[in-house]
Amino acid sequence: MAHQMLGAEETDTAIEALRIAEFAKFRPTYHLNEVKSVDVGSNQWRVLASVDIQDSEDVHFLSVMDKWTHAAETIIPPVKRTEIMELAKDAVPTHGDAELGIMASHTRRVLIPKRQGKDRPLEEDVVISRLDSDIYACFAPRANDPSEIPFYYPQAVAYAFGYLSPGDDHGLCQLVILVREPVAGSATATNKQRMVWQDLLKRLYKWTVTERFGYQKRVEHDVVVGYEQYVAKYQELKAKYALRWVEGWTEQTDPKKFVYEDIAIASWLICLWEQDVDSNGSDRPTFVDLGCGNGFLVYLLTSEGYAGYGIDQCSRKIWTQYDCQVDLRTQTLEPFNFVADVDWVIGNHADELAPWVPVIAARSSKPNARFVVIPCCPHELSGKNMPLKATAGQSKYHIYVKYICELSEQCGFEVEREYLRIPSTKNVAVLGRKRTDRDCRDAVETLAASGQHRFVARVPDAVKNELRLEKAKHRAFRPAESQ
Repeated sequence: MAHQMLGAEETDTAIEALRIAEFAKFRPTYHLNEVKSVDVGSNQWRVLASVDIQDSEDVHFLSVMDKWTHAAETIIPPVKRTEIMELAKDAVPTHGDAELGIMASHTRRVLIPKRQGKDRPLEEDVVISRLDSDIYACFAPRANDPSEIPFYYPQAVAYAFGYLSPGDDHGLCQLVILVREPVAGSATATNKQRMVWQDLLKRLYKWTVTERFGYQKRVEHDVVVGYEQYVAKYQELKAKYALRWVEGWTEQTDPKKFVYEDIAIASWLICLWEQDVDSNGSDRPTFVDLGCGNGFLVYLLTSEGYAGYGIDQCSRKIWTQYDCQVDLRTQTLEPFNFVADVDWVIGNHADELAPWVPVIAARSSKPNARFVVIPCCPHELSGKNMPLKATAGQSKYHIYVKYICELSEQCGFEVEREYLRIPSTKNVAVLGRKRTDRDCRDAVETLAASGQHRFVARVPDAVKNELRLEKAKHRAFRPAESQ
């Protein structure tokens, strides 16, 4: 069995290496600041972008279009889900713009928005057409008035993705994006609109290449917490907290990143904890957030009725803006001496404390203490940076996540992983909710002792800045002293 798993991993890694090599060949051409027109079928379309693609076939393109048709939320973030409507046999698209050749298939769908109180659902025709040896997938909204088009949808009568066979003007297959605009230039009027089209071409290229290699997605979201439950909670917390704190942020860091990221993490945690309350009938869990930083996650959880506290080496300006019941403590933590008296130990990008989170949970005064750690920069139990080397198909980050999982198993936990929907590439949550039947007390104490022997606490950023200033002053005065 072990050999079978190893073989599967090697095959998966080899496919990933091939994908990465193909991704490096992405050489797009954009026409976002100019109007380039082309006649397709009986209409004139504006060409927004194109890219050559090697060795892929129309079946790969069609597979991508099928996935994008049935799950628009994979490429349109404001969409919550896609509902496919039943069509009569004689149903036709709303207008002729949707047909770029001989119609091969016609799907009518409804895009259900996440913000259902603000955005209305949108009906849309999706038509796959063949024109000679080329294939087009056209998306046309069923709207009588431009005001019915939601903010996230292109300012277009219709837009299309195309797979073009080699021709006189290009020797390779091409992927293209076309659009029919109500007003010339309306689809690319803003920088944000232009960025969306660039992103869509890149995704189209990557997804088509991926289909060619038969690659199966390894990352699965919403395994521990359901998508519908999470999105509902996220929209609720976002409406309550986002605008106020983005506008009133007193830190030097980017509020849009940290506010929305912590709202997403808090939403996920609350959904996770509600599962336990519903299934066990237990009280709301208590928590500690190790290396809490700006403390916003602690503020959110406290505001939502969960008792807990956060610990960090240094206080932050923003701490004074929170309500007095938010418990944030300044402390240089010695993890080998710390005893958690809570139900959940949290390590959200906790740097050198991250590998200690499962150890602390295992040694907690609460017999059923659980943990969640979202690893970031790789550190050993000693607190030192962990030297890691990326391999084909394995980033340094995922090697470090594997290390955290192995530590957690040594501490006697059944390990779960969830890829969080947060604006960060470091988005894996490692959970320990259940204990194995093994007695791991000796192993846990051995880990703690080895870490204690070598542990060096990180120098706080404030202290580092003071040292830099002192050195800068020393260098500035040195020439005058030598004279």
